[in-house]
Amino acid sequence: MELDPQDYDDLVHGTSMVERWRRSDHAAAVAAELMKLHGGTVPMSELLWAGAEAFLPRQWNAGRAAEPPAAAAEVYDRWRRLHERRLQRRQHQADEKS
Repeated sequence: MELDPQDYDDLVHGTSMVERWRRSDHAAAVAAELMKLHGGTVPMSELLWAGAEAFLPRQWNAGRAAEPPAAAAEVYDRWRRLHERRLQRRQHQADEKS
């Protein structure tokens, strides 16, 4: 992936919106809620956390982020739907090969 020099500097030095959100209390609270939703102490998948990073930092930066339990529920629901579709696709492909 090609990064603009400014984007690279932001990521390396932690000044990007995503990096600032990752260090925020909101991100920590969302992560804790996601862990609860995902089974307590079971580590979150990268895909689940990527879902949080896809839209929460922008909302947080604009001051419109939902409270952590609501934000985590939305992220988890999106992730669950993607996961179910992926499983259905795999099952369909396996059925076609049989």
